[in-house]
Amino acid sequence: MPITDFLLCTRVFDEFESLSPAQRHHAKTYATGLVAGRNKTVAGIAREVLPAQGKRAFNKFLTEYDWDEQEFNHERLEELQKHGETRWSQDGYIILDDTITEKAGDEVPGVGHFYDHAEGDTVWGQDLIYAFYADDKTAYPLTIRLYEQQDENDQNHDTKYDLAREIVTELQEEVDVRRHTYLFDSWFAHDSGLPEYIESYSKDWIVRLRSNRQVTYGGEAAASMRLQSASTRTSAMSMTTPTRSGRRSFLSPNWGTGSWSSPRKRPTKMKRSRSSPSLRKKSTHRPST
Repeated sequence: MPITDFLLCTRVFDEFESLSPAQRHHAKTYATGLVAGRNKTVAGIAREVLPAQGKRAFNKFLTEYDWDEQEFNHERLEELQKHGETRWSQDGYIILDDTITEKAGDEVPGVGHFYDHAEGDTVWGQDLIYAFYADDKTAYPLTIRLYEQQDENDQNHDTKYDLAREIVTELQEEVDVRRHTYLFDSWFAHDSGLPEYIESYSKDWIVRLRSNRQVTYGGEAAASMRLQSASTRTSAMSMTTPTRSGRRSFLSPNWGTGSWSSPRKRPTKMKRSRSSPSLRKKSTHRPST
């Protein structure tokens, strides 16, 4: 059945300064099609959402139009803070992780072969590093980065660790997410500098490790013994250790496979790169999904 009007929730786009009036129209088309349409492709949305101004113009909005995706996302997060059910809570957490999104086309930005732990095999797709907010009443994405595979000899490309730290910079310096605790798995804690970087903003972090991992803090291995001792009492118990910033970090056994080493010095805050790879394909061709 055709959709004769935009969803009421898309009216908020009229207040977004990151979009021109024409772009707001296309944004409403896209959001309405994703939520209410049966066919989520460009052609399907343009066909089902009657206010759409044709497939070609809609496709150009997604692939060619010049609009700032990060500014748009920041305005989205600001809007969510105006409503009690989606406003950040003192008990909320910021989750850092990555996910593999399988794709079929070979012109999709950042597409490549990645090992998917959920599938237990290598898949063809995109690898997205993301931050997700969650509390007892709501949960929604905060921001993402697209990881792109590079030649092994290229030492200048962004690693997943670089992108995770860049996300922390954006959330703390631009979005100003006033939550104190980050959650991430053992992979992001292993030789990444991420725990130290989060502490440089006076924030807490929580990571789970298997009880047989060697954990050091300030060059001391005492935390490892405490961690192993805790695992004999309960597999879900969390251990806390004071950080140099006076805040507390948390170690939980029996989750993940990496090792963890605590900070020895406070890192220098990194400036967020404005050249993060875009998820929009800059061409008139819409890649298959």
